Amino acid sequence: MLDLMTLLLLIVCGFSSSLFSFYLWASSPSYPQAKYAEILTSDFPHQRHIKETYTVITYNIGYLSGLTNNQAVQRKKALFDENIEIAIAALKPWNADFIAFQEIDFASQRSYDVNQVQALATALAFPMQAIAINWDKNYVPFPLFPFSTHFGKMLSGQAVLSRYPIELNERIVLERVANKPFYEKPFYLDRLALVCRIKIANQILILINVHLEDVDRKTRLKQSQFILELFLSFSQKYPVLLIGDFNSEPPSGSHLEPTINLFLNTPGIKSAFPPETLNNPQNATYPSDKPRQKIDYIFYNSNRIQAIEWQVITGILASDHLPVMMKFRIIS
Repeated sequence: MLDLMTLLLLIVCGFSSSLFSFYLWASSPSYPQAKYAEILTSDFPHQRHIKETYTVITYNIGYLSGLTNNQAVQRKKALFDENIEIAIAALKPWNADFIAFQEIDFASQRSYDVNQVQALATALAFPMQAIAINWDKNYVPFPLFPFSTHFGKMLSGQAVLSRYPIELNERIVLERVANKPFYEKPFYLDRLALVCRIKIANQILILINVHLEDVDRKTRLKQSQFILELFLSFSQKYPVLLIGDFNSEPPSGSHLEPTINLFLNTPGIKSAFPPETLNNPQNATYPSDKPRQKIDYIFYNSNRIQAIEWQVITGILASDHLPVMMKFRIIS
């Protein structure tokens, strides 16, 4: 007969083996990696002619979880159904030519497996979608407690909707956080630059949709330096839009992080919002109910693009971020 210590040891070993097997399974991807960057089409008509002005919007949609994003709460499907209608109602009047989304779900348990890109593209009549997967896991145990609030199966990322043909969609994985605990790294999302080559009649527009690291400043700065070089590699030849969630506030007396200054201080790159207005309260984008931080931006190369109008779209609580809009002209 087994003695008590041997029995306990067998139980512990069996539990540890099961836990390790679960860890490996949970942190593994389930979506074909060959489809991590795709160009999708729908039956809506394409725009092909050159216009006097164009409209672009960037929106961290926070998987349509409203102000509950990253909170340890259970969410009913009705919340997501309501928030997608709120987002559609807020975006539709702008009749944007291009919309870039961050934190958008394709088939995630946390948002009831709704393909949010497809739903928004259909409701807003966009014929072209470029997607980039940045979070593909069998089971994400976050928030840690209570277990009932775990995200579970995850398929999420970034997307660009376009009324013009998208010729190329490139998914670039940015610098990872080096000092993450080893047990967290396999579950952490990729930070991406989604690069679209968009054809407007006989012209090419480059649109770069980014979502930078939110906690580790050193990593975020390295990501920004890479993004700057990427921008400059296109900016002499093409009109370039660099848009998204930079997770960085503008420079101010109390906030001296250099991330946004990298772009503001580079000749030929302009912000949709004049630099002297970036810290104005009406230009803050986060949190959406009482905005006090500007972390979402639109940049462009001034040799090929002229900004005409810009604003934060307020009063929309479908996400914890607010959308940012710019109307612009392409300089031939």
